[in-house]
Amino acid sequence: MNSLRKIKEKVTLGGQEYEMEWFDADKFSHLNKSKIKQIYGFLFDKDNKIVLVRPTKKRGWRLPGGGPEKEDLDWKDTIIREADEEADIDLENDSLIPVGYFKIIPLSGNCEKEVHYALRVVGKIRKVNDQTEDLSEGLINERIFVEPKDFLDYCSWNESGKIQRDKAIEIFKNDFKKSKKL
Repeated sequence: MNSLRKIKEKVTLGGQEYEMEWFDADKFSHLNKSKIKQIYGFLFDKDNKIVLVRPTKKRGWRLPGGGPEKEDLDWKDTIIREADEEADIDLENDSLIPVGYFKIIPLSGNCEKEVHYALRVVGKIRKVNDQTEDLSEGLINERIFVEPKDFLDYCSWNESGKIQRDKAIEIFKNDFKKSKKL
């Protein structure tokens, strides 16, 4: 397992405090599958831009993704399904590559979740479809494609956001461009 960089941050989400520890990783097979609660993707289009979605202005821009469902056999199934549901895009199945993951540790006494993982992956968009309603949100998400250098202008994720973005760009350049998957 490749696990180069680590960074820890304390965050408050929904009034609950968590410690989030980032690990670069080139595979996820060592993680307990039942503890993987989120998979989000840095998904690149043919113009080398990253797709972002915004369910509501209040919630802000984010990468497409979400939690595994019972029909998902693995993390790849989850990100393929979520990309379709949230961003109305089809992904190249063989283009999905791990970027890394967060180990999320609840700190508040009222936290409802145990220690769990949130994965980040890179992928290539095969097709951009007309937008439809995201059934889990009950609305049509806004969708934009941004230059990788502008990602943090939309998703202000502190130092860990910069690390994730930079690792995604590195993988994109090394694995997609060299192998001519683009």
